[in-house]
Amino acid sequence: MNVADHDQHLPPSVGGLIGFALRSWAADAPFYVALALIVFCAYTLVEWTIPPAPLESDEGIFKLYALMYTGVFADAYITAAVALGVAARGLGTPLAPRTLAAGALERWLPVIAVSVLAQGVIILTGPLANLMAPPEPRWLIYFTTPLIWILWGILGLTGPFVALAQTRTASTVLIGFAHAFAVALRPTNLSRLCILALITVVPELIALILQQSLQQHHVARSIFWAEIPIDVLSIGPLSAIQTAFALDFVRRTNMDARARP
Repeated sequence: MNVADHDQHLPPSVGGLIGFALRSWAADAPFYVALALIVFCAYTLVEWTIPPAPLESDEGIFKLYALMYTGVFADAYITAAVALGVAARGLGTPLAPRTLAAGALERWLPVIAVSVLAQGVIILTGPLANLMAPPEPRWLIYFTTPLIWILWGILGLTGPFVALAQTRTASTVLIGFAHAFAVALRPTNLSRLCILALITVVPELIALILQQSLQQHHVARSIFWAEIPIDVLSIGPLSAIQTAFALDFVRRTNMDARARP
């Protein structure tokens, strides 16, 4: 990803970056909202096609994973489209919705691949993030939670990195995945990475609180109504923020490298 031309358009402050990201998303909001509605329809089709079952049963687990990976596949397209849109506005050359749609389609497969990889890591580390059943001993989560949230913040960067890669070969996914970690963990970016991690986890926290509330009130399809609307509403703005931070991380890394003797 070449961000040399973004320096004049990307704000230097964290607040400026978030504002730039949200303005970039809002500028093409009708297109992104239309995509989000399609994603919601895909979720709804899965939810009402697969019969309900207790979460502890094999059928319930199957349905949960079906919903999860429906979101991974559908969200990947939105991530690609939003990343292209934000990067283009960072260059001062906004793209038409038709161009964004075509560009996202070209990048959809690599973004799906890296999203599946990231989702696998999230599933494995979920118990250590204090968002699922905690491990034993329970005091361990006080140490692991901030680290896992930071890890998830980095994983959120992998989609934009792959979407904005200049090549789309078989190695693009692994290179983009590694590049996200290498850039985000640079000392010059660590403080901003912590802020991004908090932003990334907010939708998960809201969905968890809502799910617990719905379950306490015995609302049918509580997982669907707690998690799916939050995902559909947040995926576009969140992808825009993650893209803006990805561009900023590369810019700051390059500046730091040039400043060294």
